[in-house]
Amino acid sequence: MYDRATESLWTHFDGRAVVGVLTGEQLESIASPLISWGDFRSAYPTGQVLDWNQTGFNRDYGRNPYTGYDNPDTEPFLFRGALDDRARAKQRVVGIELGDDAAAYSLDAIRGDAAQATNTAVGETPLAIFWVAGQASALDSNALEEGVDVGTVGVFTRVIDGQTLTFTAEGGEFVDAETGSRWSITGEAVAGPLQGERLGRVVHLDTFWFAWSTYKPGTSLVEP
Repeated sequence: MYDRATESLWTHFDGRAVVGVLTGEQLESIASPLISWGDFRSAYPTGQVLDWNQTGFNRDYGRNPYTGYDNPDTEPFLFRGALDDRARAKQRVVGIELGDDAAAYSLDAIRGDAAQATNTAVGETPLAIFWVAGQASALDSNALEEGVDVGTVGVFTRVIDGQTLTFTAEGGEFVDAETGSRWSITGEAVAGPLQGERLGRVVHLDTFWFAWSTYKPGTSLVEP
């Protein structure tokens, strides 16, 4: 990507300028997880959505031009770097970086049948990784809605008012052992003593192993 003001070039991965007068500068990261339309609509009933009929372009936005790219047994298209052989190049991972610590969680390690909660920590920060089924991959089938179900991931700090919570999944929601409150995939307590509270959202990337390990070569890897 480039900015029109200085024409500096920026990486999409971490928002860092790598060519031009702004080289070395980095944009602030904002948590913006991929989420299924159903979960978004449930959590944010008044949220705005882009009307693809109003974009000004005549394109079939429901089609994937990279059919089969989500196949972990294939090599990454046009990638010329060295591959970290601890995992398959196109294995899906959840990448998290906090300070000097980086960790990649294999999608197979953090997902279950309908939902799964993973209680973990990166560095000294206790985290909860929530996963629920119901989101189709945009890189699998030719038609987006027919893509393999990769689910929706949310990553949160699991400390509320100084108390570290421990989560399990029940149905499509999450329950903390300490208060019995029920939480959504967006990190909001929807029932119980903590209803209305929100967990602190942590920036993460739903990406492929080859991309994460290239930019974060010292990362740890968590697999099943």
